[in-house]
Amino acid sequence: MKTEQHVKIGFGALCLFFICLIGTASAITASDETVLMQGIGEDYTEGGYLDTDFGTNMMADWWYLNGHTKLVADDGEEKDLGFFVTLAHQESPLMVASDGTQLSYMLTFYGLYYDNRTALFNKADTYIPQVLLENYVGIHTPYVDYMFPDGMKSYNGSQSEGYELNYKCEDMEMNLLFFTDADKTVDQADDPLRFITYEHACGNLSGSIVIDGKKYTVQQGEGYMDHMLSMTSTEITWPMEMHGWSWSEASTDNYQTVFYGVRDIVGDGYDEYSYKHLILMEKCSGKIISEYFGDEVDVVEKNWVDENQYNRRHPLSTTLYTSDLKIDIYADNIAVFNYTTPIENGGFVDFMAHQKEGTTIRYNDRIEEGNAFWEYLVSDMGALAQPEAVPTATPMLTAGVLGMFTILLLKRKQ
Repeated sequence: MKTEQHVKIGFGALCLFFICLIGTASAITASDETVLMQGIGEDYTEGGYLDTDFGTNMMADWWYLNGHTKLVADDGEEKDLGFFVTLAHQESPLMVASDGTQLSYMLTFYGLYYDNRTALFNKADTYIPQVLLENYVGIHTPYVDYMFPDGMKSYNGSQSEGYELNYKCEDMEMNLLFFTDADKTVDQADDPLRFITYEHACGNLSGSIVIDGKKYTVQQGEGYMDHMLSMTSTEITWPMEMHGWSWSEASTDNYQTVFYGVRDIVGDGYDEYSYKHLILMEKCSGKIISEYFGDEVDVVEKNWVDENQYNRRHPLSTTLYTSDLKIDIYADNIAVFNYTTPIENGGFVDFMAHQKEGTTIRYNDRIEEGNAFWEYLVSDMGALAQPEAVPTATPMLTAGVLGMFTILLLKRKQ
């Protein structure tokens, strides 16, 4: 699938989460997982996991890399390009073929943001027998080792060795290296959506990108990476548990911020958040300067756009406030990932953007300008619960997304 301008993702979109187990087959609590992640010699938060690790209805697992790059071709042509790539798998005991074969769902998607203010989105997905999964995804490993079954899209490596992305499709080809020394940060929640994310907020990108058959070398590139895991036992698809979420990653010369906000179906709607977490870090080192939770963060969203074809709306302007921090993002170069499923109200629409300049971070009395990636997801359940229009000045914002599956979808394919 390919669409322009109004079809993208980042994050987008996607959220996955689970209570990670570290190199064993027994599940542990999210808080315990964080402690273990920091205390062991090898980092098993890098590798993949299975639904059987958690005894859940659905477990989704994905790796996300974005980049803000300056490119140059051999003939001297220069381009600014923003991008993200996501590679994922999803496991469920409910995902069984008619002959009884347990299946795994494989999904990959990417977005490109050109310097002429257009965006491109593309995705690929397939089902494989779960017994073959470890041919394509490293499970319970201290490194990521992902290969999409077409053999043309892979992501491999670890923080200590660096990460290599080799990604080829009809629209472009990427051969990139991502190196990061940034401290790993963690984001996790239980409600309204349960997830855990491990983030390398800053790193350097090198390599080449082919666009429309023309090869460009990365002259300057900064990247952000995370590994996100999600699970649910209460619904068939995770979007059904929430109204939606927002995510943003903003970067200036000296600062970087990551924000997660999740909206509950009951009580929140488009403009309130039951879960809020904002991290302010030193650029590149990933050292946390300050963290803000819940009511410590005010989210103000304005310039609402009605997307009538999707029965959704989203803001163009997002401001995050705390007592000493203010972040302004204007996300108008937007593409849309419209995920539909045979399960009634089981899908979502994800609006995602890259602002290559004009994002501002004000910390205490210091103001810096930079770039941002931004995401605003609205589930089918959320749109059903909140059909009324949102006032243009009403306050209101992750991830990724994984292709949702259900038994009905499998039956439909058979």
